[in-house]
Amino acid sequence: MTTTISRSRYFGVSACSLAAAFLAASPMYATATESDSPVDVIVVTGSRVSDQLTELSNSTNVIGLAQIEAQNHSNVLDLLRNSPGIMVSQPGGRGGVANLFVRGGEPNFTMVMIDGIRVNDPNNTRGGSFDFSTLNMQDIERIEIVRGPQSAIYGSDALSGVVNIISKGRAETLGVGLNAEVGEEGFERYAVDVAGPIGENGGFSLRAATVDDGDITEGNSYTSDSVSGKLIFGSEDGWSLRAFGRYSDNEGTSFPEDSGGAELAVMRLLDVKSSEDVSFGVAGSLPLASNWTLNVAANQYDHDDSYASPGVAPGVRDGVPPNGAESSLDRSSMSANVVADISNGFRATFGIDYYDEQGSSDGYVDFAPGFSIPTMFEIERNVTGVFAEVRYQPVQSVTLLASLRNDDPDGETGETTAKLGGLFEFNGGRSILRANWGEGFKLPSFYALANPLVGNPDLKSERSDSADIGITQHINDRMAVTLTLYRSVFEDLIDFDFDLFTNVNRTEVTAQGAELQFEYQLNDALHLSAEAMYLDLDVKDSDTPLRQRPDWRGSVSMLWDINNSWRWHASWMLQGETFDSSIPTGGLMLDGYNRLDTALTWLAGNSLNVQLSVDNLLDENYAEAIGFPAASRRARVAVRYRF
Repeated sequence: MTTTISRSRYFGVSACSLAAAFLAASPMYATATESDSPVDVIVVTGSRVSDQLTELSNSTNVIGLAQIEAQNHSNVLDLLRNSPGIMVSQPGGRGGVANLFVRGGEPNFTMVMIDGIRVNDPNNTRGGSFDFSTLNMQDIERIEIVRGPQSAIYGSDALSGVVNIISKGRAETLGVGLNAEVGEEGFERYAVDVAGPIGENGGFSLRAATVDDGDITEGNSYTSDSVSGKLIFGSEDGWSLRAFGRYSDNEGTSFPEDSGGAELAVMRLLDVKSSEDVSFGVAGSLPLASNWTLNVAANQYDHDDSYASPGVAPGVRDGVPPNGAESSLDRSSMSANVVADISNGFRATFGIDYYDEQGSSDGYVDFAPGFSIPTMFEIERNVTGVFAEVRYQPVQSVTLLASLRNDDPDGETGETTAKLGGLFEFNGGRSILRANWGEGFKLPSFYALANPLVGNPDLKSERSDSADIGITQHINDRMAVTLTLYRSVFEDLIDFDFDLFTNVNRTEVTAQGAELQFEYQLNDALHLSAEAMYLDLDVKDSDTPLRQRPDWRGSVSMLWDINNSWRWHASWMLQGETFDSSIPTGGLMLDGYNRLDTALTWLAGNSLNVQLSVDNLLDENYAEAIGFPAASRRARVAVRYRF
């Protein structure tokens, strides 16, 4: 790894300002939503050797197109809120910093992929997280969520889990779709898509969308424009070729993080941010023999963003001076693997991944009028990973999975991670027991390594060691219950040392908890589901709780096909009290809350549907961060037509 840092020394600034800068599903739908053609197969993110969700030992959920359309949330984070093991914090609106926590891990401990392309940003002050606000709901075919460390499969960043967003694919017949949606407080969302076949063995899709989140909360604004597309070719002989691309342009404003938001911020000036994402890639599969298949992929991801913050006035803690930055990330990736059905019941995958990423940032901190310190850095890293994964099914009721991977970052110590899992069916297949153990690691972010004020080029990788066990019991053909227990230990976590005035590896966090899921298909028309989770976090040598992670959360959902013309979806979420802190107040406990979202769909023939959605129907007054009130009740009306 080569590093170029704009300054070789650190400067004495407010400790609080630097700390703030650095810190700054229902299984019923878990089915393939694309066509049944050989080129449109479901890809389950939790394994590279299995394409059947029921065969996996992972704690895995898939949010399919049916669920996405029935719920019609205004943004992706609201769609993810009711997924097991996931906690979401979105202070104010989409313009601010949003966080997704998987099993209590930090937001940057979850690898995020779009069509298999990793999109975590190591330049940002949050150490490599992803801004889910930039995703447009109209682009998404399904979302795959795998809880637990997946570094033995994907390498760095997957300490807590993986979220893979799959864009919409081909259609069996040529058609054009139009979507128009408006709502209270200036909400607007429009999209157009064209999809259809290309000959007998191919297909395409192309989409353009724009969204304006309106003025649902004071200080928050957000707009996004995106274009995406996909080409798919293949045959029944087993070969396939896919090409895909995505572009998005996003702008937003919000009160600065930790400022106390709209309710408490002393300075009434706003953060202003913008970003551009460009990603494209190709992937293909080729049978080498009757039992051997070669899979290859190459992709490119470019991310540019800028922000300017007025800072935060001093309060109980020191304030934050005005600051800003323009940053750029360029990541090129290639991968190849061979899947071999060696014998009946034994499948193995051997592969290699390579990526090169270059990051730069041109920033500043204004400590006083006429006294501005630049915070420029430029850094490059390339990583080669080799892995092997095997699946062994000695009998129909037993599936065993094992993975081993070595990642070699140029100029750094290599990382070796392993993963073991097992799935056992008994009681005539009505009971399924899953067990997993895995290791994870995350290379230090570019910001943590190279920022001239707080960076430390000697940082080690952060690590996790996790195990879970779960059982699914099918009570009858229409009812199932799943209980999962887990324990994760995160070590060598990067933290800010106030005495040394730099980032160091020191923090250790233990997360343990339980996840409960319930599914009940009452009849052909009515489906009920529920989920609940409990989380216990222990920070070594500290009595201060981690921020924005409640001890418990639960939800109940209903999907009712009233008749051939009407469909009603409702979800009710309850969450316990949460610890948070801000500069004006210090640490506080935020009250728990409940939230009811609903959507009523009129299916007016095969081509037209009209949907009325209401977010926060009961108009619950709550906050997910101190001083940032959540959005109040908002109604939206959507009209979709396809011809």
